[in-house]
Amino acid sequence: MKINPPDHWVKFIKAFAKKFKDDVVYDVVRVFRTEEELQERYDTYNFEEYLPGYIPVADDSGGQVAVISKDNSNTKVYLSSYGVLQEEHFEVLDRDLLHWMQRKFPFDRQQNRISDIEIETGKEKNTTLFQKISSYPFILKFLSNPIRIEGLALPENYASAEYIYYFQDGYLYNSVENKMLTGNASGEFRSSWLVLASNYYADPFFIDLDEFTDGFPVYFAYHGQGSWEPIQVAESLHIFQEILDQIQKLRSDKERLIHYFDENIDLENPLWKEVYTNIEEEDDDMVSIESYESIGSETNLYITDIGPNKMKVIALLKKEFALSGSEALELSKKSRILFRTGYRKWLEADGKQLEDLGAKVEWEALN
Repeated sequence: MKINPPDHWVKFIKAFAKKFKDDVVYDVVRVFRTEEELQERYDTYNFEEYLPGYIPVADDSGGQVAVISKDNSNTKVYLSSYGVLQEEHFEVLDRDLLHWMQRKFPFDRQQNRISDIEIETGKEKNTTLFQKISSYPFILKFLSNPIRIEGLALPENYASAEYIYYFQDGYLYNSVENKMLTGNASGEFRSSWLVLASNYYADPFFIDLDEFTDGFPVYFAYHGQGSWEPIQVAESLHIFQEILDQIQKLRSDKERLIHYFDENIDLENPLWKEVYTNIEEEDDDMVSIESYESIGSETNLYITDIGPNKMKVIALLKKEFALSGSEALELSKKSRILFRTGYRKWLEADGKQLEDLGAKVEWEALN
């Protein structure tokens, strides 16, 4: 039977491929990079008979195998062994693949695995933080419309509003050592700071939750410098999103993009100066029209019928547009709802999510 890996595995493999060139990492762990490799292990060890709801994603030299559920809503990484493929013998290795990678893929059954208490504590803290940011539409809008720009030191990874606390790992707290990293001294990470995105190097883009009245100025800092030195990169979250949107739109035209920076961006700012240099040095082939054709044209994604799972789609509208329940209900009654705008490739997951809920969608290419 052909397997269909969940979306979170696809995102993990994309991040893994950037970080590691070899299949075997840390001398022991073999990560299966392709669907063909997953299928080969799945068939060889007869997962269809013993663990039909799971997929092998990595193994070690001792016969242990890490598996994930085929169910996209379950992101946990489980430990099993090729000799005993039984769900009742699973142990939880981590909450998700990306976090497991951050912890250097531990396979140890006792010392390195996340305890049930730690998992529950994380869930509680995540719920609290999610409830807090839910009162700020600016934050929800920014996270629900991620603008990923690769290769320029700008945001590539975005937090999910629903799992916002877990994105703070390595900044607000250290899950490996199970300790908080915040403090009020110079160079320490403040407890009021919230990381919303990071670039390829894990450098964070963050706001200060105490600066709501200022529209949440956006800060950047270099990771791994021994201390945090915030650099303000935009006067507000809204302005930062507008800048990223312009960069994305002009990325295929190097000359126009450089002109935009010359006219609108403070090039004395360390981050923007670095981005500008990256643009100047970037190979023209990297930003050719052909590369942008591979992700499709800029497109509007519409909902034309919310389908049978009305409450689930209404809940999605409520989250997407930061609406009240009654406002989301009214919006759902429209015959054509503009759900999101962006490049077709980046919106396909949203379209699939809506269709999986039974909704009908329509695509409209923009000129």
